[in-house]
Amino acid sequence: MQKANRTAAVAAVAVALMGPIGAAAVVTAEQAARLDADLTPVGAERAGNADGSIPEWTGGLPKSEPIDPLVGYGDPFAQDPVLFTITAENADRYRERLTAGHQALLRLHPQTFRMNVYATRRSAAYPEEVLTEVRKQAPFARTDGDHVLDAGRSAVPFPIPADGLQVMWNHVFRWRGGSVVRQYTWFPVARSGRYFKARFRDATAFDQQGYMVQSRPNRLYNITGFYLDPPEYAGSLTLLWEPIDQVAESRASWSLDPNTLRLLREARRGYDDLAPATGGLRTTDQNDGWNGAPDLYDWRLVGKRERFIAYNSYRLGDKKLKYKDILKPHHPDPALLRYELHRVWVVEATLRPGSVHRYPKRIFYVDEDTWQVAQEEIFDGNGNLWRFGDHQAMQFYDVLVPWYRATIHYDLKADGYLASYLDNEERFAWRWGWKGQIEDFLPNNLQFLSNW
Repeated sequence: MQKANRTAAVAAVAVALMGPIGAAAVVTAEQAARLDADLTPVGAERAGNADGSIPEWTGGLPKSEPIDPLVGYGDPFAQDPVLFTITAENADRYRERLTAGHQALLRLHPQTFRMNVYATRRSAAYPEEVLTEVRKQAPFARTDGDHVLDAGRSAVPFPIPADGLQVMWNHVFRWRGGSVVRQYTWFPVARSGRYFKARFRDATAFDQQGYMVQSRPNRLYNITGFYLDPPEYAGSLTLLWEPIDQVAESRASWSLDPNTLRLLREARRGYDDLAPATGGLRTTDQNDGWNGAPDLYDWRLVGKRERFIAYNSYRLGDKKLKYKDILKPHHPDPALLRYELHRVWVVEATLRPGSVHRYPKRIFYVDEDTWQVAQEEIFDGNGNLWRFGDHQAMQFYDVLVPWYRATIHYDLKADGYLASYLDNEERFAWRWGWKGQIEDFLPNNLQFLSNW
């Protein structure tokens, strides 16, 4: 890794020397200076848009005292009125700011699906130490083909991205609190509205961002977890080592059966393998918006657009709600969903010749303030829209973490969906910001790790 205390002048020299070897461009000292000028510290446009419907970023939500896990997160924007509602009848009026996925949902369910649009609140905020690392590493991080180099501890290695893959790397590295223990549920929902529940508790420590006491080379994070439901999975434990460069080093994962205490090293867990207990509605590389190795696709940066995306989804996370209040046939209750107009980076991923994946083409919409995938469109082999990810974001303001309140994956052909990361009926206090020990993430210790 490049040392953080190198000066901007040295960085400029490094850029000049680096040019002939073909690695994707490193930002110049002049470009990096924009992070304290017209750009936010993570590379978003600081100013609002031309008509004022997207406001200036002014720092996001301030940090609060720790929340009561029995109460959950209060909605700081609860008094905001609905500005307008997009329906199948008036969708053409808003077509330029709607993704194809939302247009498809409105056509598919004209009587029940609608989008309540609220004032745009640029609530994303980060700890100052995270922003300091972004500024330090911006002149040095680079890509070489499918490889990312010299990211250091940055949560946004490419605040001024040169191509589509650098945008996606920002999503992969983005700030998620450094470490967290959480408990949540997901629900595969059939066309009829019937669903089953999967509950999971996991512990994640980001090695790359300094949250492991004993660090490992090329390690993005370590994660261990276990199932609480459904009954056939209950007690099963998992462990995963997530590399930074998954082309150079494959993801390593293990599972432990609680009945036999048989430890299995999984042959592969990535790409288009179907995620367990999801009803086939999500592939492994769709978890958390997108993850894994990028080597199956060509990544084209289409540009930046204004789109209605799910944001500040505090109402959806209300602890007074029961899951049955949220999960309706075809889609979650639209009255609980909040949409706002935001700028997003648009990245088109097309399967490379000779590569194999269930999804030949995907389009990602990445929020400029959080570098988080807000929506994903998936096309089948005939070029028809097949699946759509519509992910519900919010600011965890007590720990200054912008992340998902829920992810929703729709199958437009089967007319089912998967709602993940809900915790409305959980009374488990998430724990953030601890340092992991390597003993916490070793396969031989897996049977002892269910006490997180």
